[in-house]
Amino acid sequence: MIKATDLVRPLLPFPELLDRENALRKALAEQVQTRTMSLLERNIQIQKLHSQLLEEERSRLSAAPADASKPPLAVTQWRQSNGESCGRLGGDSGTCY
Repeated sequence: MIKATDLVRPLLPFPELLDRENALRKALAEQVQTRTMSLLERNIQIQKLHSQLLEEERSRLSAAPADASKPPLAVTQWRQSNGESCGRLGGDSGTCY
């Protein structure tokens, strides 16, 4: 997943936010592999951080000069990924990363 999001990174206005998400993704993967955390718990943690990062991005964008261009599709897809349903059993796996 981290390699896949590397393609999106240069398109994001604040790529360090994706870096933070990927750092958590790595840490949680280790916990899932050692069975100290369930996959469902991992999904909840990713979803929470993703929501926080989107809020931080919105805050930064509102403080920056307006850019009228439409974001690339990959950016939109990253923003829409890991929604609240990812933290539920049987979540929407099509957008849960």
